[in-house]
Amino acid sequence: MFKTKIAIVSSLAAIMMLSGAASANAATPSVPQGQATKMLVSAGAKNDKKTASTKEQIDKLFAGLHPGEMLAYYVPGEEKGPFSTMFASKGYVFKDYNALAAKAEQMKAPSFKISEAFPKNYKFKEGVIYMKTPDFMSELYKKLDMQLKAEAAKGGKEVYTMPVETGGEGGSTSLRFVKGSVEISLTTVYSRDKLPVVGGTPVQSTKTPSFVGPNEKFESMDIGGMKCTYVTDTKTMSRLHWTDANRKLDYQITILAKDAKTDVLEFAKSIIAPEAK
Repeated sequence: MFKTKIAIVSSLAAIMMLSGAASANAATPSVPQGQATKMLVSAGAKNDKKTASTKEQIDKLFAGLHPGEMLAYYVPGEEKGPFSTMFASKGYVFKDYNALAAKAEQMKAPSFKISEAFPKNYKFKEGVIYMKTPDFMSELYKKLDMQLKAEAAKGGKEVYTMPVETGGEGGSTSLRFVKGSVEISLTTVYSRDKLPVVGGTPVQSTKTPSFVGPNEKFESMDIGGMKCTYVTDTKTMSRLHWTDANRKLDYQITILAKDAKTDVLEFAKSIIAPEAK
């Protein structure tokens, strides 16, 4: 089960990266709606332990966040591509699907319209609404990136952070369903309008979708008029991707189980059909 969770979290990170919403998002137990939260993170992180790694410092900062809070962080020397400033936030966790749906509407977060009868006797286990992160191409991102790098130029720290005002808007929603020992994850996130720019040149799409790994196989299919991509790898993990261009939402269904294609497709049909109405 631990490996299953790792795979699903990694898959979620992949779809959020594609949508310009990459972050170290994680969930904590939900708090009562309307409860005010206070930012506990300062504008920087000092390494108070010589043995503390960069990751441990980030984890410590993250532990101080409450649901709905976000921080931007920059680690000098660990730039990956053109985007060096990343985000960490905590989402709202719900055990009740109707409560999650109501909160998603309040936060203007992307959500699912799923029929009451979940496919194949699956039961709703948990849902998380993650905060919307600044798009990598936005002016806000450029401002945060510039401020953090200016602070880093002064030296003295290994991790530089800054609180981010989220405005209370949700950026993605993830649902988990279970049937016995099998768990399936559904994720939806706002699509990114612009392609990332690397060295001043827009990255062009290829025949192989960017979310397909080197050891994975994929096939295209049509479900309810929606063009979908079904991906499998050698570890029996399956996932389905599609984009609703009208609503500007990217969707992904992930499952770690043998012969799970039927279940994945039935979940997709239960989502796409209601969304089309």
